Amino acid sequence: MSRGTCRAISFVLALGLLVSCGNDTVAGKTTTTSNGGGVVALGIDGRPLGGCTALAARSWDPLRAVPGIVDTLHGDSAGFIQLSQDAYAFIEIVDGSRLLGARIKRFQSLGGTRSSIALDTLRPIHGVWADRRSVGQGRLLLDSSFATFVLRDTSGAFDFEKVPPGDYTMTLDAQAQPLRPMGAIRLSSRDILYRGSGNVVMAGDTTGSPLWIDDFESGTNLPMLRQSYPATSPWYLWWVMMDMSLPVSSASDSFLRAVGPDSTRPGRSYHSRFKSLDPHAWVALGIAGMEIDLSARTQICFSYRTDSLVNLQIQRDSVAGGRPSLSTTVPSSLQWRDVCVPTSALVPNTETPDSLKAWNEFARRVLVIEFQSPGGATFLDLDDIRIR
Repeated sequence: MSRGTCRAISFVLALGLLVSCGNDTVAGKTTTTSNGGGVVALGIDGRPLGGCTALAARSWDPLRAVPGIVDTLHGDSAGFIQLSQDAYAFIEIVDGSRLLGARIKRFQSLGGTRSSIALDTLRPIHGVWADRRSVGQGRLLLDSSFATFVLRDTSGAFDFEKVPPGDYTMTLDAQAQPLRPMGAIRLSSRDILYRGSGNVVMAGDTTGSPLWIDDFESGTNLPMLRQSYPATSPWYLWWVMMDMSLPVSSASDSFLRAVGPDSTRPGRSYHSRFKSLDPHAWVALGIAGMEIDLSARTQICFSYRTDSLVNLQIQRDSVAGGRPSLSTTVPSSLQWRDVCVPTSALVPNTETPDSLKAWNEFARRVLVIEFQSPGGATFLDLDDIRIR
């Protein structure tokens, strides 16, 4: 993986603690007042750690993904950092060597109390956003953090070099376009985990950095993927020679009546009911307009329940008047079943040219993902659709 050379931090502070990437700056404020309370920074050995600095954000603007006024607070030789007010949206602490740090969200100190905060080793976050070429310029942001990274490399590689362990939300700022939620990152002293609707693969993530298409928990007919890819269509439904009873159309209200609790599965899932009018009948549920690069992905995972086989089909844009597609089937299961289909098992249709029959070439611009039930089936339930 190529590595960017910019270690992006969006605050330029006189103490030189953090480094700015490009022109990203947010004004900080050094405080001289105190509420009497504060935090005591502890080293890895559990002893007070002197010479630390805290950046304490009084507020957080979720629409712009930036903090408001930031207090720059310096610790004494005994590790004590005095605060200027009772509550902060978040506080980030680093030691003088810039090797250890901590991050506390929604910090509150009541009655001038002191809280002990254990610092841990600052860790890098490396990854790739495969669809970087879809924006002219852009930067990735970590919420409630001072870390940003300008995406200059068309490969989409990004590097946050020194990040305190904790839970983060990654956001894409793509020039004048609205901010896009890309997913959640959990960074610990040993592991990194990613979950989101952005096509991001994190280095060292043993879960495969799943790209979530939908878990049907949003309460709309819009898939999760639309958060990061606004051109993605709502869920569509179409059928041939089927008598549909649930849902009866792709209209939002009809679709939502098909999404709800299940007696044997937690949360909400999609439930469809229908009757075949002909042996050649079929019904399909899908989304279109994704325009996403899935070439680095190796599995398509989902949960399903049906009384017939399910045909999974992936399509891309038309080529020479034909619509190339890759597909595979999974067997019927009257109980909920979780399956991960290897992308290597997908078979091209007759309209797919030889140059696109391999997944790593075909999947550079995927537009459609569709689930089909053939004649003879009477129901299809789906949940937790993700690609990794």
